[in-house]
Amino acid sequence: MAQYEVTLRDYWRVLRRRKGIVIFTAFLLGFFSFLISFIWKPQPLFQARAKVQINEHQNLTGLYLQTLAYNSGDAIETQQTIITSHPVLKRTATSLEMLSWTRTAGDTAIVLNDLTGRIETSQEGYTNIIVIAATDIVPERARDMANGLARVYRDYNHEQTNQQAVRHREFVEQRRADARTALENAEDEVRTYREESDLISLESQASVNLQGITESERESQRLTADLSAVSTMVTEMEKNESLSDETLQGVSIQRVGATFMGLSRQLNGLKLQRDGLLVKYTKDHPNVRQIQVQIDQLGKDLMGELRQRRLALSRDLATERNRLSELRKQYHLLPASGLELARLQREQAMRQEVARVLEESYQQALIREADKVEEVTVLEWALMPAVAVNPHHPLQRAIMGVLLGLVLGIVFAVVAETLDTSIGTIEDVQEYAGTQVIGIVPFINVDEVRASLQRRGVDVSDERTVQRKAQLVAYFDPQSTLAETYRTLRTNIEFVTVEKGVKCFMVTSSMHQEGKSTTIANLSMTMAQLGKRTLLVDCDLRKPSVARFFGLDKEPGVTEVVVGNYKWQDVVRTVTDIVTGGMGMADILQTQGISNLHIITSGSIPPNPAELLNSHRMEEFLDELREAYDVILIDTPPILHVTDAAILGKKLDGALMIYKAGDVARTSLKRSTTLLRSVDIELLGVVLNGIRAEMSSDYQDLGYDAYYAYGSEEATLERTIQQRAQDWSRLFKKRLGIGDVESLPRSDWEEEEEETPREAANEEEEGDVQPLRRLLTYGVFLVILAGGLWQGGAWTWVTGAIQGAPVEATSSRALETVVVERVGSKVGTPPVVVEPAVIAPLVVAEPPPTAEVNPHIVLCDRPFSVRVASYPPGSRWATATLQALRDRGEPAFFSPVQVRGERYNRLLVGRWESWDTAYREARRLQAGGALKDFNILSLPYAVAGIDGDVAWREYTTSADAELAGAFETRQEASLLINPAGQ
Repeated sequence: MAQYEVTLRDYWRVLRRRKGIVIFTAFLLGFFSFLISFIWKPQPLFQARAKVQINEHQNLTGLYLQTLAYNSGDAIETQQTIITSHPVLKRTATSLEMLSWTRTAGDTAIVLNDLTGRIETSQEGYTNIIVIAATDIVPERARDMANGLARVYRDYNHEQTNQQAVRHREFVEQRRADARTALENAEDEVRTYREESDLISLESQASVNLQGITESERESQRLTADLSAVSTMVTEMEKNESLSDETLQGVSIQRVGATFMGLSRQLNGLKLQRDGLLVKYTKDHPNVRQIQVQIDQLGKDLMGELRQRRLALSRDLATERNRLSELRKQYHLLPASGLELARLQREQAMRQEVARVLEESYQQALIREADKVEEVTVLEWALMPAVAVNPHHPLQRAIMGVLLGLVLGIVFAVVAETLDTSIGTIEDVQEYAGTQVIGIVPFINVDEVRASLQRRGVDVSDERTVQRKAQLVAYFDPQSTLAETYRTLRTNIEFVTVEKGVKCFMVTSSMHQEGKSTTIANLSMTMAQLGKRTLLVDCDLRKPSVARFFGLDKEPGVTEVVVGNYKWQDVVRTVTDIVTGGMGMADILQTQGISNLHIITSGSIPPNPAELLNSHRMEEFLDELREAYDVILIDTPPILHVTDAAILGKKLDGALMIYKAGDVARTSLKRSTTLLRSVDIELLGVVLNGIRAEMSSDYQDLGYDAYYAYGSEEATLERTIQQRAQDWSRLFKKRLGIGDVESLPRSDWEEEEEETPREAANEEEEGDVQPLRRLLTYGVFLVILAGGLWQGGAWTWVTGAIQGAPVEATSSRALETVVVERVGSKVGTPPVVVEPAVIAPLVVAEPPPTAEVNPHIVLCDRPFSVRVASYPPGSRWATATLQALRDRGEPAFFSPVQVRGERYNRLLVGRWESWDTAYREARRLQAGGALKDFNILSLPYAVAGIDGDVAWREYTTSADAELAGAFETRQEASLLINPAGQ
């Protein structure tokens, strides 16, 4: 298969081709989601939320725990796991009297598992605050579970933390004593080994040894060089009885010694005297001979001196080499002793470090034991929820079902496209079949043909007439796009037949109902319109159809000619027979060149079609036809069903293969082309039939209604809703395997022939894909049903009541004693819309100077404000959030606050007289998406006397406000007046 990159256009093509699966899945899942959610209304669940703060390392004991503990994970996640652990949950269940009815361990496990499913923990942002959420069908019980779990967890953490300190001190104390003993033993081992091996320091010993080896190697190299030079001089004197001047010039006193150098100078002096006497005298002169005797004696002395020097150098070299060998042996023995000493020293250092760490840990453990750690603080107690967390929204679930159905539909469409074994693209056909595609015939829709005929004023009441006109579109609708495709096919065949000299060829297919007879009928008419004498021969002697297309009688025909009952000239049908057969004179007159078309029908159906086509009389019949006609087109049975096409193809010039893309497996096309080549039949090419525009990007412009007639007034055809609905109906029936719906349905005037055994076998092979389609269909329905149940909440676990003691409602007085900072939760009171004040433009400024105004602290009558968040000074995010709230018309402002010695800016909204009013306003903002979480704070103090100064505007609710900031105490309010005092 050809391999190419998948683009978005290819995915869009797949969706268009399989759009029925996508829309059907989305509709079905959405419908079932709505239906199930409407029928099965979930039981309302209420959720209460409490918050605990993890105050890690807030004292010396906590700091000690930080250095002591090995923490490879997230501390907050660890605490969340502890909260939902069975020990904590069991204490909580006991405090809430949930275990009063239990009798066995199994009953207790049931209660704890049920309680585990009701509790959820989460981290609030990036803080060290854990939110404990309890869910129940009773609001009071949800609140009690959240508060009870927070209280039990706080006590449990306090107990475990302080008990751990005592146990840890005892453990460290024991380990400290053991470490001291081990350190003393290690020190004794190091001292003993040094005394026994006489090894003080490994580094110094190795340094001395290496220095000796280096010096010995250097001395050995020098002695070797001197010995080599002296040996060379001895050899030269033994050979020449003297040394050359060049040799003497390179000799040093260190190499040959002072004696040799002195004798050498004497010898040189005597040679000079001899040379001076030889100027005046001959060699036999007494003075010359006397000097010569001295020269000879000095030469012997030099030889003796050199030999002695060579002997001395040899002895020195041997001695130095022995010394070098000894040094190397000592060096090789050194690592073993050094390694043992190093190991003992490492052991000593490690034990010393362990002893030091344990000593520090012991001192810290003593400090921790004397201190008590409070790591967990209940920041906010849970309030009784008023609104369920699982509101019933059938429409929302239906929308979710549709969206999920679209996703699943796309997946199913891709799977169906992947499982489709047919070939869609031209490149795939050419690659797989090994031949060229010479024509493309679009899908023929009878309804579109009927609509086209109605627009042209043709009577479409007779179904037989409509079907015939749809099949012979090249004759009845020659200006349509479909007819143009047949003319394009004719042109391509002309090029192929001219190159290969083809005059008589057959048209066949792999399977039945691939449209070969329709194609050859239209192709023969387009051939005749070129002015060529064209003959259409129906050699499909098993299920002939050419006679039916043209309204002719089957007999007499090919069978009678081959048998010898008729001459072929007597059975040829001409335009006269076509007119009398039902075509109509008006249509004949409208079609140019139809008189050039002759037809020979199949004749009677013989009992032995293959033997008849393989007879010698058939060859003579074809030879006579070649002489009489320019083009001969022969319709044959499918090549995989029977052997007729293979037998007849040997007698013809070539074969044209029809392939119905998208319906017939590609293996059938491969077997057909292989079979044709195996019997040496010239394959002219492949014609793709029944092509839909959504099958591939190659066919985007194909279709009966792509354009009606180029250049005509009716440029496009608009399809009605009814026609599209019929297309959808056919698409569903075909894809889901409900029934085989053909583009051209059979009519009551079609003749049905009994299928041969080979045809039945091939149809069974072709139908093997139906179980796969049905299996895919059942899978789609199961997934849709499961998705509908899930979307409808049928599988949602509904928390029931735990058997136990009855729930006691908390009094209103108990609710009033809760801390001031209460988290907003859903209540039944509708929000009250407050007319927003005029908001001043945001001016980011430094704290206001005290020289221009006279600010002072006052107690205001509207103490309640909505706290949005707290930010560090200069935060751009804080400024952006403040401006966003002011743009919405909300009275937002900053108020400084000091937390643990550091200054922060609280972002507050409004000032109200009561907590309830502030809460309603906060809920209004939360419902409008202006904020997510909030707190209602009681901040009665503010700064007055600002006189509308612009420098104070980020601390005021509006441009003309007289108060700046909101504080809990006077000391906090002084931060705004005197920032340096912090």
